[in-house]
Amino acid sequence: MRKRSSPAAPYLFSTLTLLAAFMITACRPPEAKPSSSSSLAVAVRLDGAPTVGAVPVVVELTGPAGPVTGATVKVTGDMTHAGMQPVLITAAEVGEGTYRAGDFEFSMAGDWIITVDVTTASGARARGELFTTVASR
Repeated sequence: MRKRSSPAAPYLFSTLTLLAAFMITACRPPEAKPSSSSSLAVAVRLDGAPTVGAVPVVVELTGPAGPVTGATVKVTGDMTHAGMQPVLITAAEVGEGTYRAGDFEFSMAGDWIITVDVTTASGARARGELFTTVASR
């Protein structure tokens, strides 16, 4: 005796396939965004391999006239999944247009987004981002 399939079976299969594709796409971490505003370039990098623990974040600011000094640079580290407390650090200026958050620490392994918010002495604002995957030790 042949088993009859439901007339809704092809629609159910298509719906589940689309749902699975959506979930895979939605769970993917975001791509790194260009780090600049209309007049400021913000370069963000780690001063070391991304591992759990202290890894300084280095920010380089450049304007139309060259390196930008005297800015306030706030660094926020967020994991890509919900429920983790962000890491918040203010970077110190260490050279011509270079700022360093030396006490930045990754609290656990996984995907992280480092967001840098810059306010210059003249009040101009810019934002930079860095996506990184942190390995466990």
